[in-house]
Amino acid sequence: MLDHSERERLTNLLKDFMGAKRHDHSVKVATACVRLAQLHAPQLEDQAEIAGLLHDNAKKMPVPDQLAIARERGLPVSPEEENSPELLHGKVGALLLKRRFGIDDPEVEQAVCDHVTGRPGMGLLSKLLYVADYTSADRSFPGVEEVREISRQDLDAAVFAVASGKLRSIIERGLMIESNTVALYNEYREHARRLLREERIDG
Repeated sequence: MLDHSERERLTNLLKDFMGAKRHDHSVKVATACVRLAQLHAPQLEDQAEIAGLLHDNAKKMPVPDQLAIARERGLPVSPEEENSPELLHGKVGALLLKRRFGIDDPEVEQAVCDHVTGRPGMGLLSKLLYVADYTSADRSFPGVEEVREISRQDLDAAVFAVASGKLRSIIERGLMIESNTVALYNEYREHARRLLREERIDG
């Protein structure tokens, strides 16, 4: 866990970029991310807390500003992101970590970048944050408790469950589907099918 002074520094800085509700969400995601790290990757606890706290630091930035930063930094913007610019806040937030918070950690940066859509080939910290953001204590949608239970047992199975849930939500809302989410779903589908086969054999 982060020492008190560093946690306080980051949470105080974070208040400059978001309202109370989003700040509370960020703290809860950090808590969820640390708990998952304790179960699956204790060596990543500090990075998990930082990534959880700062993952939404660009969420409240006006969309034109997000697009301007992305283009200024040469960040590719997909057609899906052009049509649904809220998908960009993870990538833009990752670009702002050093300037806003003094955080210069490639793994934390990548996790923040990945947390909105996920992507195939995600590293361990990215997977922790991707699942923690979906299962934090302030989430109360149908099925979230099942995903929480899965996340305590098998992180990869939880990644698949999150990707599946996000795809269902996107389709129900009639939004464009970002290609990374589809690719992530396909990557973890075989893992999920293997688990199902093992459960049938054990049963």
